[in-house]
Amino acid sequence: MKFLGFEISELDIVNNAEKLLAGIKAGQRFFVLTINSLIVYEIFQKPEYAKAVEKVNYVVPDGIGVIKAIQLFKKRQLQRVPGIELMLKLCEYAERDGLEVFLLGSKEDIVKQTAINLSKKFPLLKIVGTHHGFFTEDENDRIVSIINQTNAKLLFVAMGVPKQEIWISKNYDSLKPLLAMGVGGSFDVIANRIKRAPKWMQKAGLEWLYRIIKEPRKRLKIIPRLFKSVIYLVRYISSKERGDCS
Repeated sequence: MKFLGFEISELDIVNNAEKLLAGIKAGQRFFVLTINSLIVYEIFQKPEYAKAVEKVNYVVPDGIGVIKAIQLFKKRQLQRVPGIELMLKLCEYAERDGLEVFLLGSKEDIVKQTAINLSKKFPLLKIVGTHHGFFTEDENDRIVSIINQTNAKLLFVAMGVPKQEIWISKNYDSLKPLLAMGVGGSFDVIANRIKRAPKWMQKAGLEWLYRIIKEPRKRLKIIPRLFKSVIYLVRYISSKERGDCS
């Protein structure tokens, strides 16, 4: 289904993961984007980010705002596909299929704890490498080389929006992993540094509210951007995308 210039997957988490893993085993490459309102804002506000996501070739609906917009303009009902849940399902299937995983991003202690906790959850998962996300431009080529030397098939990048997609796009042609996916703060959750919202809030699409309650100083700064993203979304659809949204 076409929306905002992207082909949005209408599959649920399980079937998205199955499709991606089947593609990887067939030698296909994927740059996965879990689209939400913040990403919409960054696309409209930052030409560098808009250019970066042009390389994206697999998009799932993460944010409730995007899903509501699709319901309104496309009259389609989509299941939300949270990035962290898709990541965990991909790890589950990677364990099953013997595919290697590399974790890039966050702080050193957090990415290492993420690897430990994933190994506890998926004992046979091949986590072939980790690296923190606080490296300089001069170190970039060395990091890409480290990733490639592990022969990882799946690369999860936790640098936050917009940095993670810009980094993946910039290095996509040099990276050997067949799947690269930005996962935002997922490492913090998996490493038990931050708790996810209760299930009822997840189902109600209120995870954003839970994050604001838990991290008010950090999250309140994002609210103006989220409101602006809604305005941009409506304007964009009205002026450019009527054909895709009718």
